[in-house]
Amino acid sequence: MPRFQTVVRRARFVYSPYTASEMQGFAQVLADTIRARIQSGQNIYDQPAAPLKPGKAGRRGYPDYKAARGLQPIRDWTWSGHTLRCLKVLTANENRAAIGFLDEAMPGRRQTASQIAFYNNQRERQWGVSPRDRQAVLAAFLARPIVMLKAA
Repeated sequence: MPRFQTVVRRARFVYSPYTASEMQGFAQVLADTIRARIQSGQNIYDQPAAPLKPGKAGRRGYPDYKAARGLQPIRDWTWSGHTLRCLKVLTANENRAAIGFLDEAMPGRRQTASQIAFYNNQRERQWGVSPRDRQAVLAAFLARPIVMLKAA
């Protein structure tokens, strides 16, 4: 007769039909569609983002500086491209995947990419999942072949 008995206080059961690498792929699809939407100057409602503020009387504004640099004078989060380059899949496992911005600052700057994204999102909601982004991820889920398990 055993002297002790094992007591299970907590149990966690995970049933997910996806592997960690598949979840990473789905999250990468979402990150790519969000990046493309922001670069095209659309908000999370798939509408054109608000225009940039023009300069004050007799002074150049941010849209003028962007146009002089050869960039589009729209709200697209691109000046150097650092913020959107930091948009990555941060973690992925069988249950979930997280996308976000790497916490690194461009050399010579104090703000990290996640802080810049936070402040840009306060001006105009562009960081998030739009209906088209949701459809792109759903299409990626549905493109995956379904494996049926048969009881023998």
